[in-house]
Amino acid sequence: MLRRVSSALGVVIAAIALTAGCGGKPVVGVILPSTGPAASYGESIESGMRLALSDARARQAVPAGLEVVWADSGSEPARAVAELRRMVADSGVKMVIGGATSGEALAMIPVLDELGVVCLSPSASAPGLAQRSRNFFRIYPSDELEGHTAGTFLYERLGQPRIVLFSGDADYARGIKPEFLKQFQEALGGEVAADIDISGADWRQRADSALAGGGLGAAYIIGYAPEILEVVRYLRERAFAGRIVTTSTFYSGDAIREAGAAAEGVMFPLPPFDRTSEKEPVLSFVNRYMETYQRAPDVFAAHGYDAMGFTLQVFMIAKPPETLEILKAISYGGEYNGVTGPILFDESGDVKHYPKMFLVSGGQVLSYQRYLETERKRILNQVQDLLAAPQAR
Repeated sequence: MLRRVSSALGVVIAAIALTAGCGGKPVVGVILPSTGPAASYGESIESGMRLALSDARARQAVPAGLEVVWADSGSEPARAVAELRRMVADSGVKMVIGGATSGEALAMIPVLDELGVVCLSPSASAPGLAQRSRNFFRIYPSDELEGHTAGTFLYERLGQPRIVLFSGDADYARGIKPEFLKQFQEALGGEVAADIDISGADWRQRADSALAGGGLGAAYIIGYAPEILEVVRYLRERAFAGRIVTTSTFYSGDAIREAGAAAEGVMFPLPPFDRTSEKEPVLSFVNRYMETYQRAPDVFAAHGYDAMGFTLQVFMIAKPPETLEILKAISYGGEYNGVTGPILFDESGDVKHYPKMFLVSGGQVLSYQRYLETERKRILNQVQDLLAAPQAR
């Protein structure tokens, strides 16, 4: 991490002229997609961030004079960049929580170095983003890890060496797919019997042909929640008997609720946030979130909560709240124990989190390991009840 801070010093010096008149007030910029295709993710992230602010105020853990400047990216990378420039010019922002989508993050990164601003992304996951700027950090694991996890899980844990693959045409899908294929096909020897591009108008016809061939034990769907929902419904309508594995974006907004019974048994990798955990700080976070919003938090709300909580800790340490001090606080300010796990970064600025598999069961999202343990106990109890029952004469 020292290499990131030292290298950033030149950028900070070059940006002094831009920030000289802004004073020492701690100002955090927030750029999220409140409208547009990614609005559901932005809504979840913002809900977690606002709860983190409320919790910090209750603990009197908000930096003195803190100002939070909010903006809507409209799910458009160019608009995200424009809002970033406006925040720096109008409010003297030195740190921004933004780049919620990988496209927005990719567009913002070159501007961070130009303006001398630090960015913490709550959810951008495309491979290689953090390596592009020493001012960019993210608390969501890279798609490389998600694709690798899904490939290993399908082949080794589920024992499915032959699958049908559905993938979209967004940056998100293009980030996960190569890593999945690298692990599932190249490393493990799995076979993708059919690769269906769900951005094409004829994808259902192509999928019909693939399913008619038989011998497919699983389907893997790469895409955003609306695309996943569409494919899951299609597979259920076709009475597909195989296992369905998809991406973490399915666990956002109302996708699982909208899917209803069709979502039962669908599996996906997630960062290590298990809202059914009875351990702190997860238990208190989930309870407060449900009291506040009358719904359970998804993984994006949890990352929004940690992004804001971590940023507040940074500004408690960074004195004055200037770019180099912010970078020092991120690097040496100590561990932040978040609801998604400890927030620690590697040398590139990627969080040291690794996805785990989750499953929809009874309308709830459970860790796959917890689900297996629950099933084992249920079966054991059934066996014990049968053994204890009076024998028919």
